[in-house]
Amino acid sequence: MAKNKKGSDGRYRYRIYLGKADDGSKKFKSFYGSTEREARAAAEAYRTAIGKGMDPQQAEATLGTLYDNLIASKKAKGISQKSIDRLATNKAHWGELVDVPASELRASDFQQVLNTLAGWHDGKPPLSHFTLTNLRGSAKAAYDLAIPEIVMYNPLIKTIAPAGAASESRNPITEAQQRWIRETPHTAQRAAMLLLYSGLRRSEATALTWADIDLDDATITVSKGYDFRAKKVKIPKTPAGVRVVSIPKVLVDYLRTQQDGCLYVLHNPKGRQMTEQGWKRLWESYMRDLNVKYGYDGQQNKNRPGGLPMLIDTFTPHQLRHTFCTLMYFAGVDVMTARDQMGHKDISVTLGIYTALDKKFKKKKINRLDTYLKRSCANSG
Repeated sequence: MAKNKKGSDGRYRYRIYLGKADDGSKKFKSFYGSTEREARAAAEAYRTAIGKGMDPQQAEATLGTLYDNLIASKKAKGISQKSIDRLATNKAHWGELVDVPASELRASDFQQVLNTLAGWHDGKPPLSHFTLTNLRGSAKAAYDLAIPEIVMYNPLIKTIAPAGAASESRNPITEAQQRWIRETPHTAQRAAMLLLYSGLRRSEATALTWADIDLDDATITVSKGYDFRAKKVKIPKTPAGVRVVSIPKVLVDYLRTQQDGCLYVLHNPKGRQMTEQGWKRLWESYMRDLNVKYGYDGQQNKNRPGGLPMLIDTFTPHQLRHTFCTLMYFAGVDVMTARDQMGHKDISVTLGIYTALDKKFKKKKINRLDTYLKRSCANSG
């Protein structure tokens, strides 16, 4: 250990000899403190860490290196490409921290980035609490994997995921919105009708072919999905995803009018499967048309300069899937059948939807009782 030395910035420095580099030069690592004792303590802690398994050759390994190691480990375990892509996205979210030695990063560094991403920044919308939690968890996992060879401490332990943006709404759409879908011709109407009255996931609907639909039997066989990132068809992640969905007459009658000779039920103008960007453009166009028709009574041009403010409550493709589950609840479909229809791996997911609806519906019934009793008491008086 080298002799302490006070720098021009007023800090004390201690150095540890790490051996020789490939070119024969000597390698040192410096430790700083506002006092001699603080600098010495940091150096001693590092030397103790080496004795416990830290690799001095990786002393300058960055946060990016830690993420690369985590991704390599996950690949070896055979996780999906979607999960690998998510880790790569998480890595990029940390911005400049990626190039900083992991051992030099502190909880405050990570918390500052998390707080920034929780609000509007650089023209980008805030991330949701779920995404921020996933981001924090991935960094924590990267550090856990690096202990004790690269780092001795995990700074993510002392961080929290901010609230962030509200999660995407999963509320069912209204009866009026359901009517909009049935009565408004649009390129997206086929997709909307399919999702609303079959409960298919967007990836399942994208991979659906006409051969998967039996209109005489009123069923849809779900055996595959579409990986938007990899741009290829994939098998469901769980056995529950493979299922036969019974569809109502309103969808059967509609689909009979839609067969166009293309392999895929939903497709782009060239007859190919819909891409992520294709879905986005399609849905934005759909919401704009619905806004003109039902928000402005058809009296405005959706393409007017500056755009047309939204007067309607827009909805997402996932809300249509959730609405299908709600429709089954009100139709009296039992929860086990609903689970099979939705393709939920865990029945608790279906139960959660049914329970929430049950509480809401029963409360309305009690309110009706209150109204009845109030009227009854008034009449008897």
